[in-house]
This record gives sequence, C-alpha cells and structure tokens, in this order.
Amino acid sequence: MDTSDIIRVLNRLLHTICRSLPMYLDEARPWTCRDDEEMETALRNLVSDQRLMAEHVTSAIVEQGGRPGPGRFPTQFTAANDLSLDFLRKLLIEHQRCDVEAVRRCVSDLSPAPVMKELAEEALGNAQGHLEILERIDRGWAANGEPQVTVENDE
Repeated sequence: MDTSDIIRVLNRLLHTICRSLPMYLDEARPWTCRDDEEMETALRNLVSDQRLMAEHVTSAIVEQGGRPGPGRFPTQFTAANDLSLDFLRKLLIEHQRCDVEAVRRCVSDLSPAPVMKELAEEALGNAQGHLEILERIDRGWAANGEPQVTVENDE
C-alpha cells in the first residue's frame, strides 16, 4: 500500500469521525429536557472522544505527508435541526452503527499498514463502545415505559 492510499483511507476515517451526527448535534444543540440527562452525557462523551480521535488521525495524516480533509457534514443532517434529543435517539444509534461499519472498512483497508491499522482499530473500539452505551440507554428508555408504537394489521 503506498502512502497516497494510506492518506486516502485516513481521510475517510477522519471524515467519518469529524462529520458524524453526534459532532453535528454538538453544534446544532438539540432540544433537551430533564429526562435526557443520560443521553446528553453519553453524547457529550462521544463527541469528546471523537475530537481526540480526530486529532490523532489528523496527526497521522500529516506524518504521512498528507493534508487532512474532513469534508462537510451531510446536508441530510440539517433535518435534525430543532428536534429533541429524545426524538433523535434512534437516529443517533442508526448513524453510530453506520459509522462503526465505515471505520471497520478503514481498519480492513489499512491492513497492509500495521501502525495506521492500529490507529483505525482504536477508533473502531471507541465507536463500538459508544454504540453500546447508546443502545443501553435506549433499552433503558424502552424498559421504563417509553410509549411503544404498534401497527395493527387489518387482515
């Protein structure tokens, strides 16, 4: 794997980290209520870890002689503006799952570059850990009487 390929994969990793839905929501500040404390804390911790990981990936790109390019947030994220954190819970989990898969692909693509693969594996472990936290919080909401929507079949 040549250096330009490594830089390209690292920039994909950087984009996944820097342009995640949690990073967007950190800027957009969803509406919250007192019941959202646990999710707010989880989101704050996720963003903090992503910022730290982005610094590591940025440094790795520069060390490889590349230029970090995190890109832009997806325009679809603007639909989340002015929504409540409770409403965004499922969407956050869905996006975190997608981010885990994107990071997993970066790990695989960096197999020929062991040091960079190790960095991507660290990002993967971090993303998976935060996904587990978000899912645990979501299960807690469901267990504590969150209104369940059911669709009845007319047949």
